[in-house]
Amino acid sequence: MNSLPGSPGGLFCFPDDARLVHGWSGGCAEPHDARVGREHRAEGALGGGPVVPESYRPWRAQAAPPGRVAVPRTGPSPARGRGSAVLRSEDRRGSRDGPLPSIRGVIVTSTDPLTTVDPWNHPAAVPAAADHSVLDRWDRVVAQRGDAAALAGDGRPYTYAEADRTSRALAAALAVTLRPDDNSGAGVGDTPGGAPKPVGLMAGQSTEAVIGILALVRAGRPVVVLDDHLPAARLAHVARLAGVDEILADAERALLAADVVAERDGRVHGIGELLDASEHGEVPSTDTAAAHPGGRDPFAIVFTSGSTGMPKGVVLTHRQQIANAEQDALALGLGPGDRLGVVLPLSFAAGLLFSFDTLLCGGTIVLLEPRELGVERLLGRFRDDDVNVLVCTPHLLRSIVGSQSAPGSHGTAAGTAPVLGGLRFLMTTGESVTGADLAAARHHLDPDTLLLNAFGSSETACVAYCPVAPNEPVPEGVVPAGWPLPGKTVLVLREDGSRADPGETGELVVVSDALTAGYWGAPEKTAERAGRTGETEAAAGIPVGTPSWRQGDLARVEHDGRLVLLGRSDDAVKVRGYLVEPSEVEAALRAVPEVHDAVVTAQVDPGSVTRLVAYVVGRPGHRTPAPGALRRALRDRLPEYMVPASIVPMTELPRNERGKVDRAELPGAPSVETEMVEGEYDQWELVVGQIWAEVLGLRGVHLDEDFSALGGDSLSAEEMLALVQTRLGIDLRSSDVLQHPTLRAFARRVRSGTTALPSHPDVVKVSGARESGRPPVFCFAGGGALALTFLPLSRYLPEHDVYAFQQHGLERRGLPDWSIQASARRFVALMRIVQPRGPYLLVGHSLGGLIALEIARLLTESGEQVEHVALLDTYLPRTGAEGVRKQFGRLEPREHRNPAVRAAGQRLAGAVRRVMPSGMSWGDHVAKRMRAYSAGVLRHGGQKDFDAFFDQAELVTRRHHATPFHGRATYVLADANPDAAGWSALLRGRTETVRIAAEHSSLLREPHVADLATALRAAFATEGAARN
Repeated sequence: MNSLPGSPGGLFCFPDDARLVHGWSGGCAEPHDARVGREHRAEGALGGGPVVPESYRPWRAQAAPPGRVAVPRTGPSPARGRGSAVLRSEDRRGSRDGPLPSIRGVIVTSTDPLTTVDPWNHPAAVPAAADHSVLDRWDRVVAQRGDAAALAGDGRPYTYAEADRTSRALAAALAVTLRPDDNSGAGVGDTPGGAPKPVGLMAGQSTEAVIGILALVRAGRPVVVLDDHLPAARLAHVARLAGVDEILADAERALLAADVVAERDGRVHGIGELLDASEHGEVPSTDTAAAHPGGRDPFAIVFTSGSTGMPKGVVLTHRQQIANAEQDALALGLGPGDRLGVVLPLSFAAGLLFSFDTLLCGGTIVLLEPRELGVERLLGRFRDDDVNVLVCTPHLLRSIVGSQSAPGSHGTAAGTAPVLGGLRFLMTTGESVTGADLAAARHHLDPDTLLLNAFGSSETACVAYCPVAPNEPVPEGVVPAGWPLPGKTVLVLREDGSRADPGETGELVVVSDALTAGYWGAPEKTAERAGRTGETEAAAGIPVGTPSWRQGDLARVEHDGRLVLLGRSDDAVKVRGYLVEPSEVEAALRAVPEVHDAVVTAQVDPGSVTRLVAYVVGRPGHRTPAPGALRRALRDRLPEYMVPASIVPMTELPRNERGKVDRAELPGAPSVETEMVEGEYDQWELVVGQIWAEVLGLRGVHLDEDFSALGGDSLSAEEMLALVQTRLGIDLRSSDVLQHPTLRAFARRVRSGTTALPSHPDVVKVSGARESGRPPVFCFAGGGALALTFLPLSRYLPEHDVYAFQQHGLERRGLPDWSIQASARRFVALMRIVQPRGPYLLVGHSLGGLIALEIARLLTESGEQVEHVALLDTYLPRTGAEGVRKQFGRLEPREHRNPAVRAAGQRLAGAVRRVMPSGMSWGDHVAKRMRAYSAGVLRHGGQKDFDAFFDQAELVTRRHHATPFHGRATYVLADANPDAAGWSALLRGRTETVRIAAEHSSLLREPHVADLATALRAAFATEGAARN
C-alpha cells in the first residue's frame, strides 16, 4: 500500500496495483499502470490528453524527469500561517508556452514513498481505501488527531477525542432509548422494506448536530437531518416519506420535533437529557460496537427540494462520503490546518458532505447559520473563528458582496483587511455562478485566495471543480463545471446513446462506484436515473457494471477536458422554432451591471406561442433597471429570439430551503404582444411604433399595447419624448403619455402635431378614483423628475385621485422657482382648484418632500387640516445635494447612430481621460452652475434639460431652511440615507419611519413601489378611520 503524500498520517491509502483511466467522457485511451517508477508517453483521446489544470493542484511544481512532474506538498505559508499550499503565479507552468503534452501522470512526492497518480484522468473508481465506513475513517482520524480541534462555531467546541467520547456516550444511550430497529426501513430495493429504520435529527446548525449524526450512525441508523427553518408541514411530509417516527433533538427544537412526528405516534429524544443520563450512569452499559455498516450501506438520507415534483430522499452511502473526502484531499489538499465555515445547511447534501470531508481529512468545521446571523454578523464570525476555507452558494456570496461598500483594489478601504480575508480557497456550489460574481468577490478576498466552482448533485456528490487561480482572469458568463474529479467519469451522450464528440451537446451521465444507492422508497424513480456500464464503456477502461447516473443535465466537454453545463435537459424550450436554454439568458442578464440576480422561465399562454419571462433583482445601491433598458442590453449579447418578452422586477427571488430558486413561487407575468401585425399600421403608427420598440427594447409594439405595461417608466418616457422631438420635430409632454397610453392613441396625438390639447405644465392627474369619497393624494416630484414618476404608485392607490406636480418650466419653457417657498405657493394655488378645503394628503419624493412640508405649513397657517405628510427618502437640506447626487439615476448617454461620429467621440473621450484622469472637476463645476441658472430659460435638448433642473434643485435645496411639522407623518428611507435621526427635529408629531431596501430613485419603481404603497395605504387608512 502506498500512502498519499500530504494526507494526515497516511489516512488515504491506495493499493500498489491501482489502475487509473486516462481520457475524457469515460476515457478514450487504454488504461495505464499507476505504480511507482513507470514512465508513460503522452497519449489520449484528444491528441495528447487533457492536461492537469495547474490552478487545481494543492501542490507546487518543481523539476522532474522528462514526462513527469514532481510536485511535493508545500508546508504552511509563512505569510499566512495556514497549513496548506498557496498557489503562486510561478506555479502556472505551461500557461505561456502551451500545454505540457508529455505529462501522462503526476508524481506526488514528499517524505512518504512516491505514488504515481493522475487525479485528472477521471477514473471511474477512486482506489479502494482501507476504510469501509465513515466510522472506520473517523476512528483513525481520532487516533491520530485526538487533541486537535474538530468542531467549532455555534455550540460548545469539541476536539476529536471529545467529540468521539461524547458521540459514543450518546450512541450508547440511543441504543437503549430508541425503539428496536425492526429493519422496516423502505430502502432502495425493488420491494420496500428490509433496510435500517432511519431516525430524524433536529439540532440546528450546531456542533451538537454533528455529535448527533455520529451517534446515530454508530447506533446503526441512517440519519435524516431536519431543517427547523422549514414549515412544520414540510418537515412532517419529509418525515412521512423517510418513515421517521423518532427524532433526536436539542431542547430548543423539541416541541417542533414533537409536532413533526405527532401523527405517526412519534417520540422525541433530547440530546441534553440523554447525555446527562449517560454522565450520571443512568443509562445501562451497551455495546455500541455492534453497528458495522459497510460502504454501500446508507449513511444519511437527504431530500431534494422537490421544485420539479415530489421531494425525493437521496441515500448517501458510507462509500460516497469517504470517496468525496478522498477527492477533496487530492484536488484541494484538504486536511489539518483547514477550518471550513459550514454555512450550507446540514440537511443539504453539500453541507453534510463538505463537513464530513473536512472531518475525515483531519480539519476543523465551524458551524454557522447565516439565516439567523445575517451578513455582517456572519462575516464577524468568520474572523473570530479563523475560517480559512469557505463553501457557499452563489446567492450567499452575492449577498456578502452586495452588503459591502464600493471596494478598493482589495478590501473596502485602504489599509482595511478584506471582509473575506484569510481564506485559502472559496468555493461556490448549488447553482450557476458567473465570472462577474467571482470578479466582484475578488475585491473582498486576499490576493492569493483560490476561487473554485463545484458541480455535483445529491445523487453523485461532487463531480467536477472549476478553479480560477489568483492571477487568472475570471471566465466570461457562467463559470463552467470544470474538470471531473478523481473517481468520476463523465459521459456526454447523444439521443441515440452514442458518445458525443468534443464540443457537442448531449445528456450528461456520471460514472463512478461512489454514487447514491438510490431514492429511499422510490424504486421506480431510481430506475429512471440509475444504470450500469456495458461493453462500450469497457473499451475505454471502465469496468463492466460500474454504476452510472443520468443527471438530467445538458452538457458538452471541451477539447481540454473541461465540462460545461448547458442547463437541465427538461428546461430547454423552443421559441419561434429556436431551441433556447434559459440559463444562457440568465447569464446574460447577470452580466448587466445593475442586475444582482435573475431567473428565466418559459411560459405558454393559452392559444399563443411560448415566450420567455425574466424575473430580475436589481443590484443593491443601483437604480432598478427598467425592462426596456434590460431588453436593449440583452440585444447586444443575445439573438433576438432569446430576449425575454416580459421582464418582471423583484426585490428578491423566492428560494427553497436549499437556497435554490423556487420557480413555483414566481408570480405570473402579464402577456405582452411584441409583434407588429403586417398591414395594420398607418405611416404615423409605424414610425412611432419603431421609436417605442427602440426605447423599450422590443421587436415591435402592437397598436393597443400600453407604454407603461410594456415596461416604460419615467426615464423611458423622457427618452421616447426626446426621440419624437428629434426625429419628428414634435415637442410633446409627459402628460401626453398619460392621456394617450396606447400606441394607437399616442400616434394619433403625434399626428396632431403641436396642436396640443389643453394641459397644465406643472401638474398632471395621474389616476382617478371611482367615487370613493376619499380625499385626493397630491404628490411632488424630485429635482429634474417628471410627474409621471408617480404613475406606478398611483396604480396601488385606486381609491384616491392622484395628482402629481413637477418643477415649473421643466416641460414648457418658463422661469423656475428659486425657492422651496415659491414652489409651495404655486402648487397650493393649483391644489385648491382641485380640492378647496382639507383634509389634505401630501406625498413628496426627494426635493418634493421639502416642498410637501412647506405646503403643509402654508395650509396649516391658513386654517386647513393636513391629514398626513409622507416624505419619500427626502434628505435634510444640508445633506440633500450630496446624497442625492450620488444616487439619482439618469439616462445613459445614447451613442451617435453614425459609426464614424461615434468612433471619433470615443477617441476624443479616451484622449481626455489619458490627459486628465480625474476629469475637469473645476470646469465641470462651472458648467453645472451655468446649466442650473439656465434651467427653464434655455433648451439644452433631451436629457440635458432634465439635468439642468436637477442642478437647479441642488442650489434651491442648499438655501432652504425647513420649519418643523407637528402633524402625522410617514418617513420612508431608502438605502444609504444618513438622515434618519436628523428628521426628529422637524417631524415633531406622530411619525412612523419605514425602511425599504431600494436605491433612491428606484423607490417609485417596481418592485419596490409595492412595498411603498403598502405603507402609504396603511397610513392613509388609519387617518381615514380616525376621520370617520
